[in-house]
This record gives sequence, structure tokens and C-alpha cells, in this order.
Amino acid sequence: MRLEPLELWLKPAPGALLPQIRAALANQPGGAEPLRWAITAVDPDRGLRVEGVWLLSTKPAC
Repeated sequence: MRLEPLELWLKPAPGALLPQIRAALANQPGGAEPLRWAITAVDPDRGLRVEGVWLLSTKPAC
């Protein structure tokens, strides 16, 4: 197992924010569930910056 950082920018649409963040995280390469994540910045042009940490398996696929 190894830890890997993640960072993404999300322009939220109208509606509930949490489902939008979860969908954006699920669409990231690796497809793993992040251990932790947080909104770390808000920019009027770029949207929300979400940063976190993935826990990735290092076992080879069989």
C-alpha cells in the first residue's frame, strides 16, 4: 500500500455540493476512495480546489 496526493479543481453546479465533490473524486485516475480530502481554496475563475490523499494498493493484478 502507498499514499498518493490528489488535487483537483471543481467548478460546482447549482445544487448539493457534496455529491458533486464525490463524483469528481470518483472520476479521478486510480478510482480508489480517498482517505481524506478537503476544500483548500476557492477561486472565482477556477472554482474549488479539493486536495486529499489516496491509499493505493501496490499488489500486482492477477
